[in-house]
Amino acid sequence: MTKNFFYSLAIVLALCFSSSITAQSVSPVHIGIKAGANFSDMSTSLKDYNSKSATGWGLGAMLRVNIKRTYLQTELMYTEKNVKFEGLDTQETTTMKNLEVPLLIGYRVLKLPAFHLRAFGGGVYSNTVGDNFKSKDISGVFDNFNKDNLGYRVGLGVDILSFTLDVSYDGGFRNVSKSHKSKPQAWMVSLGYFFL
Repeated sequence: MTKNFFYSLAIVLALCFSSSITAQSVSPVHIGIKAGANFSDMSTSLKDYNSKSATGWGLGAMLRVNIKRTYLQTELMYTEKNVKFEGLDTQETTTMKNLEVPLLIGYRVLKLPAFHLRAFGGGVYSNTVGDNFKSKDISGVFDNFNKDNLGYRVGLGVDILSFTLDVSYDGGFRNVSKSHKSKPQAWMVSLGYFFL
């Protein structure tokens, strides 16, 4: 009974393994979901405040098109990024709720049937759909808040069958405030799954 169970389980896993490889090899277009944690900071020219990294999260959908060892990938992500500001008499953690659309080009450094090692980079457009700056002591600092931002992303990732694991760094090209220099930056670790 026990042996039969393990034999059956091994057969099912083998079928899933082979079908996943076949599905990946047939179509160059893949659609999936991803989620992860981000660790955000903000470079700033403010004299009265220092910023420190804080943890946030993100989730969304992704579309990848394979072109031999190269691929193109775009995503639609909802993220909440937190930044801690410290002043002489105050310490506040602010939250920015963003919609992000990266457009990335990647290359498979190592391409095996069930395992890929990737490097990627590209641009990211983000729009801040909500924040809590006005409820904080630093509200006056971001009165001229720029809700649209363009940035860049670089990273490394691995694919194991239909699962993906990415580590990436985002930097901003533009200041988030129109009154002083303040650019967002973040590390993100994400796990994804391609269901198509």
